[in-house]
Amino acid sequence: MSRSDSLPPGQKAIPNFIIYRILGQPEVDLNSWRLRVGGYVSNPLTYTYNDLLEIADTSYVSDFHCVTGWSVRNVIWEGVSLRKLAAEAQPSRNVEWVYVRSLDKYTTVIPYEDFLDERGLLVLRINGKPLSLEQGFPARIFIPHLYGWKSAKWVTEIIFTEEYRDGYWEALGYHQRGNVWREERFK
Repeated sequence: MSRSDSLPPGQKAIPNFIIYRILGQPEVDLNSWRLRVGGYVSNPLTYTYNDLLEIADTSYVSDFHCVTGWSVRNVIWEGVSLRKLAAEAQPSRNVEWVYVRSLDKYTTVIPYEDFLDERGLLVLRINGKPLSLEQGFPARIFIPHLYGWKSAKWVTEIIFTEEYRDGYWEALGYHQRGNVWREERFK
């Protein structure tokens, strides 16, 4: 059985997403919402939602995996390649981590090499529709081989950094990377 046909160890397929809002659900005002890309970069960037819609360049089907053991199969993800955002921002050579902040004050940290994965995505649409508020509208991160806690919803800031610092779940003992195929659930 190939990796694309099987689920990662410890995962069970369910038909629909379980929605988590660990810090509550924020209200989104698209008139003031911005995605900022900065940190150790040559070209800090700020995007509106419409800016992101204009540069959306990626669509594919992939499973979503939650660290609690459930997976949703064959989700259609659409948005902007994280590689494209990084190329525009021009991170320094010494960047090793990407720290992500969300509208609800949620944070997570992603290894730079995983952020640059060819399927790493700033998601704007899911299953052919704009993200719902519950799913992270206006934008969320998705990297197929990482557990869902790395898929920050309501993203407002992407910060390229040289040093590691814990995000929300990492501070509570979750793994720095979170690779689903290696069962990197906890530190």
